Amino acid sequence: MEIVIERILSHPLLTLALVLLCILMLYAVLKRLVKMLLFLAIVGAAYFGYVQFLEEDYPLPEFDTGVFEGWKETVAPLLPDDWNETLSDFNATMPDGNGT
Repeated sequence: MEIVIERILSHPLLTLALVLLCILMLYAVLKRLVKMLLFLAIVGAAYFGYVQFLEEDYPLPEFDTGVFEGWKETVAPLLPDDWNETLSDFNATMPDGNGT
């Protein structure tokens, strides 16, 4: 592999051609990314404009958070006191470490 690299680098014309090819490939990739970003920006602006325009005719529904109050009281005892504590690595359901 080193011989191939040495031969390529020893010929200035071949090196120049490979550098130009790499630059063209990089330009093509960046051009495609810019087109994709521009397309996403236009679609996003159109969506938010659509939502803003139809907000009066079709308002977003109100969200009732009172439904989750009962869940909070039920789940709170199950949550750990210390969130930095790691779970144990052993299986407590097995009688010994070998699983027998």
